[in-house]
Amino acid sequence: MATRAPGTACLTRKCSPRLLEIRPSNPEVLASPISCCGSPCAPGARGTPRPMLPAGIVKAFPKRKKARDGAEQVPPKMQKEPEAGGPEDWLASVTAYVLPAGMGRARAEIFHKHIVQRGGRVCSQPSPEVTHIIVNEGMDGGRALRLLRLAALPPSVRLVTAAWLSTCISERKLLSTAGYDVLVPGRSLDAPERQTCQKPPLGNGDAQPQARSEALGPEAEAQADTSEQLPAQEAGPPAQRVSEDEGSDGEEPSVTPADLEALILGHYPPTPSEGSAAAPPPVGKWVCAQSSHTKKENHNQCITEKLEVLAKAYSVQGDKWRALGYAKAINALKSYHKPVTSYEEACKIPGIGKRMAEKIQEILASGHLRKLDHISESVPVLEVFSNIWGAGVKTAQMWYQQGFRTLDEIRTKASLTSQQAVGLKHYEDFLERMPRAEAAEIEQRVREAAQALDPGLVCVACGSYRRGKPSCGDVDVLVTHPDGHSHRGIFAKLLNSLRRSGFLTDDLVSQEDGSQKKYLGVCRLPGPGRHHRRLDIIVVPYAEFGCALLYFTGSAHFNRSMRALAKTKGMSLSEHALSTAVVRGPGGTKLAPGFALPTPTERDVFAVLGLPYREPPERDW
Repeated sequence: MATRAPGTACLTRKCSPRLLEIRPSNPEVLASPISCCGSPCAPGARGTPRPMLPAGIVKAFPKRKKARDGAEQVPPKMQKEPEAGGPEDWLASVTAYVLPAGMGRARAEIFHKHIVQRGGRVCSQPSPEVTHIIVNEGMDGGRALRLLRLAALPPSVRLVTAAWLSTCISERKLLSTAGYDVLVPGRSLDAPERQTCQKPPLGNGDAQPQARSEALGPEAEAQADTSEQLPAQEAGPPAQRVSEDEGSDGEEPSVTPADLEALILGHYPPTPSEGSAAAPPPVGKWVCAQSSHTKKENHNQCITEKLEVLAKAYSVQGDKWRALGYAKAINALKSYHKPVTSYEEACKIPGIGKRMAEKIQEILASGHLRKLDHISESVPVLEVFSNIWGAGVKTAQMWYQQGFRTLDEIRTKASLTSQQAVGLKHYEDFLERMPRAEAAEIEQRVREAAQALDPGLVCVACGSYRRGKPSCGDVDVLVTHPDGHSHRGIFAKLLNSLRRSGFLTDDLVSQEDGSQKKYLGVCRLPGPGRHHRRLDIIVVPYAEFGCALLYFTGSAHFNRSMRALAKTKGMSLSEHALSTAVVRGPGGTKLAPGFALPTPTERDVFAVLGLPYREPPERDW
């Protein structure tokens, strides 16, 4: 009987992939497939054998071809743009910049498409090539110049309302801008109208990707100090995330707006009509606009707890997109107003497709999900490894590939970074949450050391402690000075003082992120039986204190909601600043960072975003 090479999958239609049997006695072969029918796979199996992924590690579940939801509408194919010189080339003399402020992303993108389809060009930002700047109806010239950051409008550029372009499109010809011009200070409306472009219009083969901008809300009109620019992202990522929240920017450009809103609101928004596509959801529906004290009861816990196991399995395997899909379904079920009772009802819940509804039906019918029986035995091992501070999913998979199965093997055989060695040394202490009282002692110890150097320094413990939780995973302490300059030079002095006293026992990461300095380390309070605890100390300028306090307080879900809401307003929120006039390209990539708004306190951030202020305990989503 023909045999397969080690590490190849059975490809007969008779068998389907199942768990791999680990054979540690043979180091050359980590695993071999088992036929689901109990017999060896037939020779001459169709297809080409596929190797295990990667080099001995298999995914948590067999990969299946994604089935298209029949209820989903297949988007129509884009019609081929007419070639230059054809009957639809009447905007060839127009090179436009569409100012998205007050217009809305969807409407701006529709204008982009129509301009290019009719022979014109679209610029992602104002440039010497621009012949027409198109603004929302009702926009005054003074505000437009402020948003464009122009002292005056070049004489060759027309500032016109979107009604001009709409009329041109409806009448299918280039019209005069008379009657559509926006009055600009210091310029009369009878300035010569530019009819030709400096450069020939691009043909189909030269078409460039068009930059897309988020809609700017009314708050964008607020004046700002342009010297407080949003700093660039740090050059090198730390070994571990700084706090309980994710990265500072937190925007996942590959996630669709519907995906993002499903995570923020807990459910998918209804599909808007074309006329209302530009309108973001009412502010009151966002998580950040609501108190966490109003959390809804989970009527489908028996379902969500099983789906959470699968989501975790995908997460530790590094399959973040499947994990995201499960997270969306779990949030939708948790937000549903009553227990789900049938497959048909599950299919009607926004954010849940037919395949997910099949799993829900199986749980409803049997109280169990068979997919849980097929989780690879690598999953619990990978979860243990990824809990080592400084070791992520990829490192955990590498260790598993090398044949390690226990922490003792990692300790004695694996090659560790200094941070991973510290994380392994204090593995149990880091996993154990500390009582709230212990976190308060740690905050007080840092405050005493800081104020011994300068009595005017302000120290605030953030994270779950500030949100009022009874226990904390770590302690984040923000340090600043109200005079705006005395915080400089305090970072190294404070750390040296805490080291000399024996309070700091291990260093993990020390980094400078723009104007903020961050220390990630390990501390232990004096006295017998004390545990080693994770401590982060962040020194920030007072101008950034409001945004930093908001970010490091959390929760992660609340912060994602705040950042997503800011994004719909054409802004960007981070631990450094709330910036406006941000220009984004395809996929949400930032093309221009905008400029920072003055937000010295958390309340200022809430006010600019049009949100009611929420006390820290109300942010525990």
